[in-house]
This record gives sequence, C-alpha cells and structure tokens, in this order.
Amino acid sequence: MSSPLNDFQASWNDLPADQFLSDGGHYRYRRYSVFNWRYNQALELLPHEPHYQSTYRNAMNGGIYRDYEAFKNNIIENIVLQEIIEWSVTNISFYQEKKWRIQAHQFRIETNNTESGKPTPEGIHKDGADFILIMLLHRHNITGGVNHIYDNNKNLLFGTVLEELGDCILLDDRKVWHGVSEIHALDTSKTGYRDVLVLTFHQQVLR
Repeated sequence: MSSPLNDFQASWNDLPADQFLSDGGHYRYRRYSVFNWRYNQALELLPHEPHYQSTYRNAMNGGIYRDYEAFKNNIIENIVLQEIIEWSVTNISFYQEKKWRIQAHQFRIETNNTESGKPTPEGIHKDGADFILIMLLHRHNITGGVNHIYDNNKNLLFGTVLEELGDCILLDDRKVWHGVSEIHALDTSKTGYRDVLVLTFHQQVLR
C-alpha cells in the first residue's frame, strides 16, 4: 500500500543521469530544486534555475551553470519533504532566523562490475552554505560510502556510514569540510546504489 514515505523513497528510481560529470562517469543521477522557507508560512518553490558552484567550492565540476531537471510536483508537495525541512530548520535556527533559502538535491550514486560510484567526485569540499543536511533514503548491494567530516584545516574529525532510512548528518558548512568515500558493489553481477537527499540552507534577510 502506498504511503507518503514510500512515494518519497520510490521517487529516487526516476532520476535523470547527471550530464555534467567532467570525469566522464556514468554513476550519478539527480534532480535539483530551490525553495524559500519562511517562519509560519508554507514552503515556497522558487522559479527553476541552474545549479552553480565556484571552482573554489568544486574544483572538478564548478565554474559552470549545470541545469538539472527539477523535483517532480508530487515530491515537492509530499509531506515527508516538508517535515524533513521543518525538522532541519528547527535544529539550525539558533538565533530565531525567520527565512532560509534551500537548495534541494536528490542523488543516486550507482556502482557495478565496471565502475565504482563516487558520491563526492570533487573530493573534500564545502558547499558554500550555512548548514547542510545529508539524509540516506536507501543503500542497496554496496560497501563503502563513508561520510568524512574535517575541520577547517582539513584534519579528519570523524567518519560514519549512513546505513538505515532516515540516518542523517546535519553540519555547519562554515566550520567543517566534508566528503564521502567511493561505493562498490557487494555482488558485482548486480548494480548497487546509494540514495541521499541533500539540503543546503542559506540564511536570508526577512523583508
């Protein structure tokens, strides 16, 4: 029987291939949308825009405008997405911030017997946000995918594997760097994959 959570999780089965991997890889699938969140108001979908990162933030794929397909409407309206955002905002609004700009990414990283999967092909990096949520939706037939968090001198602070649906990391992008190790298929006769939701939060001045 379908439920909002089942529908949300299943939407990762319908992500377009990432056409902007400069290493020529075929391991990443994604969608991208941008929202405003205002205190005591509904989540606001902003007009669709390409994703941009500087080469300082992303030496591998930065410096260009990457136009990805948007989240589907039924996922934008799904209560699960809205509750994840509400939970995140509650945990990052230390000073009663009233408005956040949110860049939302659906990622699937695949691996098979010919190609490893690279969740962060750019390596250790920052996203140029205030806060970042990384939440696991599904792991299937893989090993690896260790999330590593580093201080601003790039000294390793800790590493952890997101294993179960809903496992997440909420980090302050201004204070740490992060990266994820490659994934490899446990059974190389079958495809393995790792599905995550990434939300980057940018504090906005309320007008």
